[in-house]
This record gives sequence, structure tokens and C-alpha cells, in this order.
Amino acid sequence: MDTALQILQRYWRFSDFREAQKPILEAVLSDTDLLALLPTGGGKSVTFQVPALVKPGMTLVITPLVALMENQTAQLQTLGISAACLHSQQAPEQRRKTLTGIPQGRWKLLYLSPESLLSPPAWERLQQTIINRIVLDEAHCLTSWGSSFRPDYHRIGAVRRSLGNPPLCAFTATATPRTQQALVDLLGLQTPKILRNSPYRANLYLQVRKIWYPQQRLKEIQQFLTQRTLETGLIYLRTRNGTEKLAAHLRTLGFNTAAYHAGMAAEQRRETENRWLDGKLKFLCSTNAFGMGIDKPNVRWVIHGNTPLDLAEYVQEIGRAGRDGQPSKVLLLASEPTGWLDPTDRDLHRHFRQQYLEQRKKARQQLAQLPKTGTYRLEDALSLAILHEQGQLQWKTPFDYLLNTQSFQASAVELNTMEGYLGCRGCRWQFIISAFGWPKQSVCGHCDYCCPKAAF
Repeated sequence: MDTALQILQRYWRFSDFREAQKPILEAVLSDTDLLALLPTGGGKSVTFQVPALVKPGMTLVITPLVALMENQTAQLQTLGISAACLHSQQAPEQRRKTLTGIPQGRWKLLYLSPESLLSPPAWERLQQTIINRIVLDEAHCLTSWGSSFRPDYHRIGAVRRSLGNPPLCAFTATATPRTQQALVDLLGLQTPKILRNSPYRANLYLQVRKIWYPQQRLKEIQQFLTQRTLETGLIYLRTRNGTEKLAAHLRTLGFNTAAYHAGMAAEQRRETENRWLDGKLKFLCSTNAFGMGIDKPNVRWVIHGNTPLDLAEYVQEIGRAGRDGQPSKVLLLASEPTGWLDPTDRDLHRHFRQQYLEQRKKARQQLAQLPKTGTYRLEDALSLAILHEQGQLQWKTPFDYLLNTQSFQASAVELNTMEGYLGCRGCRWQFIISAFGWPKQSVCGHCDYCCPKAAF
């Protein structure tokens, strides 16, 4: 720890680590496998960046976010630390420079996506250098379903074995006990240390409102925004079309906003993201494609225009509010339970669940056609990931698999876990912390049940 503290003081100019960082730092320095549940903004990056400078060799940081890769790399370079990133949007010359530096031992930290990691040019060079640690950021992508699901995350356990079995540290903001165990199993973590922080945030005020007809949703959003014209926020919706329509409608009313979703060109997404970070846009109308790795401290509110698929996704998204510790509002607009008067949420959930079931049906059908042992093919990526999640496929290397048709385990994806939250007749924060495996506490005073007269 003494060497780590000296590095922190030399490069970051901090006198000491935060208390919440110290247990994580100790685990990383001890070279054990680690699963750490730490909210974004909790200072997790320093807990693996400092150890990367303590040990010889290079630390691989696997993240799905290009913007985060570039921001982290730029910050480290500003501090005088040799860091680089590798992604598909880079200029060819920059990519060549980064790749050339890998076998030369030029980089102490290399940020890259799982897809870039497993590309032939990168993989060939990674086997020519010493990897002292693999860090997996946003590890929930391994068990998420939908736009955040990344099939190549399922090959990371095999990546570690093929690179000399360095320690593996996985970070995520939220995970239920079931998801934590799934992450341990799918990544092949070896007697890992598991460090958790409670998801409870005393400065977030939670409210759920029932929507009885489609126009009410627009009226509720408009009324909420009219009272907060100077505040920064986020509106989450389930579909790309929904974000476009809502952003266009709100602009006609004079609100300074834009849509954001994965269907936009990468450059357009980055421009929109930067305009929001710089305060040029007060809020965004976004799918869940936005937010991972974003740390904007003064977000005063988060609205969910539709009910999220699961509680972990919801907690992850509301956690983007109030990072500065100031009181912030969280509003969920949920269609009335029967879906008779407002079928929006019911139809969306039915659509996404059907997609989910169809993909798993396709994977099971493909199981009968795949050879007992085989090699990764891009067109099979999703099915192979699903079979791995269900325990019916093992990655021998990142590119070669072995089928196990006798084994089957339930998916870690938890659909419809929001129903209990919407229908709970008690403290909403108590419901959340209980769902994430923490003992219930006294009433929070920060939700519409405990404090119904609070000014939402």
C-alpha cells in the first residue's frame, strides 16, 4: 500500500485514497480475483490504475464505451502515464501506433472493447507481452439483455486463460445476488473477493406515477420539465422511435433537448453526448444506450417514460442523478397495471420478452446443429453467448468451444423484476436494497410512500 500511496500522490496529487477505495485497492494489489460493486463516480478507476503502475507488465481494461476509453486515456496521458486505447473508430495511423506499442511494452494501461481485444491484430500482439491484470468494466453487460448485451463478453474467461491466467477484476454498479454468482461462474473467477456497496442513495427521491392514457404521459413530463427549466436531467424511453418523437415534441414547446440512441451514427452520438456534458443541452431523451461510464455530477433528475425491463437496469439509470450528493428527483411513469387504458408498457414488455424468448429458441435449435467442438464464427456469436450463459457451452480458448448438451442452467437475466417494485406497498428504497441482498433498514423518508407530501 505504501508504494501505491506514493504513486497516487506523485501522479494524481491526492494525499490519500478514499475509505471506499481502500478495500478494493488492497484486493487488487493482492493479485486475487475480484468482483466489486461500486457506483460510477465512486472512484473505481484509481483502484486499478494505481496498481497498474506498481506491477511490471500491462493492465488490460475492457470496457464497452469508446467515449470512456478515450476520456480515461487522455486523463492518464495528461498525468504523464503511458496509456492507450484501441477501438474501431480510430484513425488507421493511431491504431497502428497503439498496436505496435503493445509487444514493445510501451503501455502500462490499454483500454479496449471485447470486440477489439479479440480481433486478430490485437490478439496476436497481446500474446507477445506481459499482462499483469485484466479489468472488466461494466461487467453487467455479461448478464444484461437488450442493447447493452455484448456476446464477446462471454469469451473473457477464456481470454484470461490464454494470456497466462492474470488476475481478473470485474466492476459493476449494480448486481443482485443471483447476478453476482452468474458473473463469478461465467467469468471463471477463482475464489474471488466480492466487495459490495449498498445501492441506497439518501439524496435520491423516488416516485412512481400511474399513467391511465397515452396523453397523460406527455402532460406529466411537460409539467415536470416546466418546473425545472434550469436543471440538468435525463429522460429514458424503451424505443429509439420513442426518443425521437418525444425530443421533437418537446423542442416545439421550447425545451432544449435531443434524442440519443444506438441507431445514431457514432459521431452524432458523441456530439450529442458532449453537448449535454457541456450544458448546451439541458436534458436528453434516450434509450438505455446512454449513460454507462458517464459521470456528470449535477444531474438533478431522471425520468423513466416507460418501465425498465428489470430492477438492476432501473437502479443503474437512476444512479446517474445526484452524483454531487445534492437532492435529486427520480420519476417513473408506469402504465396502469391492466394495460387496458394505456397498453404502452404492456406492449413493450411483450415485444422485448418475445425477442428474448425467440433468441433463446434459436440458440437451442442451433445446439443440435453445432459440432461437439468448433470454432467461433461471427454469425453464431449471439447463440454461442446464450449457450455459454446456460451452461451448455465452454470456451476452451477465446476462439474454440466445447459443447455440453447435458448441462442446463437458468439464465441470469431477470425479466419482469420491476413488477414487485411498481406494486410495492411500502418504502421503495427498502424494496430495492432487499432485492440486492441487503438487510432492510428503517423507512427512508425519500420516496413517495415514506414522504408522500414531498415536492416532486
